[in-house]
Formats: sequence, C-alpha cells, structure tokens
Amino acid sequence: MKMSVRSVAASAMICAVFVLGGCAVADSDGSVGVVDSTDGPIEVEENLATVDVRVARSLLDPEDSMSDEEIVSAAAENGMTAAVDGDAVVYTMTKSQRDEMLDELRSSAQDAVDGIVADDSNSITEVEVDDAMTAFTVSVDAERFSPLESLLVIGFYLQGALYQQFAGTPAGELDVVVEFVDDATGEVLESGSYQDWRKNLEG
Repeated sequence: MKMSVRSVAASAMICAVFVLGGCAVADSDGSVGVVDSTDGPIEVEENLATVDVRVARSLLDPEDSMSDEEIVSAAAENGMTAAVDGDAVVYTMTKSQRDEMLDELRSSAQDAVDGIVADDSNSITEVEVDDAMTAFTVSVDAERFSPLESLLVIGFYLQGALYQQFAGTPAGELDVVVEFVDDATGEVLESGSYQDWRKNLEG
C-alpha cells in the first residue's frame, strides 16, 4: 500500500510553520537574548499586558534548519519578541496574540487532518481531536490499515504538544495520546503517547 509522504510531512510541520512564519502581525522589535535553558518543554508567565511562552526549540524547528537570528526575525515579523538559548525559545506576546496563535494552531491541525482523511492512499476515514489537543482518535478501515500509517503519530504528537505548550500546560502534564481504531468495531488497533515517543528517542 502506498503511503502519502506529503501528508506525513504536512501533519508534522504545519504547526511550526505557523509559529515561525504566519501569526498575527503587530509592531514590535525582535531581540536575541540569553535565557535559562530548561529540560521541560513549556513555561507560560502571564503579566498584565503580555504573556511569556517558553517552547522547546526542538519542537519548533525539528530539523534544526533555522539560525537563532532567523527564529527571532520570524517572531518580530509576527509582532512578537523572541529570545533563544539552546533548545529553548521564549516568545513574548500580548494575550490576544496568544489566543490568536492557539486558534491558528487548531486551524492548521484541522487542515492537516482534513488532508489526511481526504487522501485515498491511506485507510484513515476520520480523525477526532479533543478541545485541548491531548487526544487524537484515528478511525481506519481495518482491512486496509498498514503499520506504515502509524508514522502519522509524529505529526499528531507535534500538533498536540505545540498547542498545549502555547496554552500553558505544565511540562510534567504535557502529553498527547493517539489511538488507531477500527472504524467498524471501535477496536483499538494501535496506541501511543507523546511522552513514550520522547522517551524512546532519548533512550
């Protein structure tokens, strides 16, 4: 069975594209600064006018293809400031910008899901996502389901984790669970989580 590599790539990268190059625009200057690096993926500090969001750089730029200056410049073009240190990027934005960012992350994730479901080269018939983007239920035609399609979880993990980071989910509570289920019987065919995936990568 042929798997759409384009669909996999789109689902994995679409959220980072919106963060690095497609958010609400406002006047602001970007600056490169040194911030405390953290093993945790997110911290959100809310002030009266702005919100500071610390995001794992490895999630924003998985292929490590952007320089610090490019990340900061992309943030400035989108009306935010950013400071980079190793695997941490701290964005400073208004609360309304953060809300719009969350809307765009959900919208981009939905667009990616719609594209996967519409792709006849795979067995996926429906994808349900909870409001907090912590759980993806992927319904498939069990007779056509291929183990190769489980690669799609990477895209779902990145979409859900990035959304949760900007929503302020504490690092210890960050997770995304993906289940592939038989669309006829509801039987769970495969299941995995973002935290387990990260542990496997680190191990």
